[in-house]
Amino acid sequence: HETSGEDTGPGRWPGTGSASFTCNPRKFSEKIALHNQRQAEDTAAFQEVMMDITSTRVSQVDSENS
Repeated sequence: HETSGEDTGPGRWPGTGSASFTCNPRKFSEKIALHNQRQAEDTAAFQEVMMDITSTRVSQVDSENS
């Protein structure tokens, strides 16, 4: 397991520092909105894959019973 040289131990995230303490609420809410958007996209992609799997299983069962 290689490290990228960044100190990302427990309680540390890349990019933290004095700038994170002066982060204004608008930027914080923008980050939350981006996170929510990415989560919604990931959820939609996951559901699409699960629907494909379900339809594949149903069609396999139908063909086996025929």
